[in-house]
Amino acid sequence: MDLNETQDRIRWVTFAILVGVILLLLVLDSTGNLDNALAFVEDPVAALMEWTDRGTDRVTESLGGPEDLTTARLQIEQLQAQVTALQRENEQLREIQGEYDRLVDLFERASESPEFTRLTATVIAYDTSPIFRSIIIDKGSDDGVFVGMPVESARGLVGQIYRTTNRAAMVILVTDNISSVPGRLSRSRATGVVRGGGLGGGMHMDWIDLEAQVEVGEVVMTSGLGGRFPQDLVIGRVLEVERQQAELFQTAVIQPAVDFADLETVFIITDFRPIDTTIFDVVPEDVPNSP
Repeated sequence: MDLNETQDRIRWVTFAILVGVILLLLVLDSTGNLDNALAFVEDPVAALMEWTDRGTDRVTESLGGPEDLTTARLQIEQLQAQVTALQRENEQLREIQGEYDRLVDLFERASESPEFTRLTATVIAYDTSPIFRSIIIDKGSDDGVFVGMPVESARGLVGQIYRTTNRAAMVILVTDNISSVPGRLSRSRATGVVRGGGLGGGMHMDWIDLEAQVEVGEVVMTSGLGGRFPQDLVIGRVLEVERQQAELFQTAVIQPAVDFADLETVFIITDFRPIDTTIFDVVPEDVPNSP
């Protein structure tokens, strides 16, 4: 092999290498890896260390995944516990707000008729007897509560003390079928007797004068007649009027002012004692006849 042939081969190999380097640089530039390649050429040791660090970071991230998941679960459990505590606190605040509203209603009712002395009592039970519609309250004879005392709420008349113990009392509700309360209509001023309908029955006001113009929505209050209740305690409103020309009196269907299913706190009017007027129902035998 002569010297000229050898030089030609060297030139072609060198040219091929240069073309290959140029093509490689073009490919690296198009893929965005030219800077990394130049950095490797300038400092191969630093480039290898950087590549090794990247691989290590990937491995660390993959190994740290479960730890991050456990931390996230703990944070979720803590947040759920906080939400539960806040919900409990919110319910307590609602209960306090409800109690506050009830006390405000009772205070406003007491301020409307300051002439009465009232004792506040809490409803502790509903009587399960099929005979009576009554409630049990937590005040009794030791607190100055006696049979016959009227009981009301912020909305109106509840009933009357029927039985007492030292620390509790039974209240017969105005809706009971043995209850009868002398009443007066607020507009027409007509009087009558409000009777309870018992279990499943409605309240009625009987013995209303046929000439009275009774209106639906009219307020019914205690009249004070008979001495069993003070006057002007709200009983309810007129829902319907039953009026027949053939009868001597008319009847009104009454909606109670008190929601007995939601009754929690009541007032006992302690300075009102019922007046026994039954003695006048019987004429004594020693009364002389009129001339």
